[in-house]
Amino acid sequence: MPMETPTPNGPDGTLQARTAFLVVQHKNGEWEAITDFFKPVTVEHTASVIEMKFGASEVVSDIEASKQAAITAHQLMAMTAQMQQAAANKSLADQLKL
Repeated sequence: MPMETPTPNGPDGTLQARTAFLVVQHKNGEWEAITDFFKPVTVEHTASVIEMKFGASEVVSDIEASKQAAITAHQLMAMTAQMQQAAANKSLADQLKL
């Protein structure tokens, strides 16, 4: 559960966190989660709660789509290997019949 107002607790006033990422909306409307906090970011306005919710939802959706794409690619590679093995077995069977 997000805290209402983060309390800086580092010696220099920085917030001490276990991990972090930043969700940004590009000028073209695309959302992206970034972890490079050294990259300068200039924003047009402070995000509204609706923008936060929608941006987070878009990032989660993209992550799920990437995960599904990886699963599909893995399944296709496994199927291709099975088909290659079946073709090799058929070829060997055909050679033995000669």
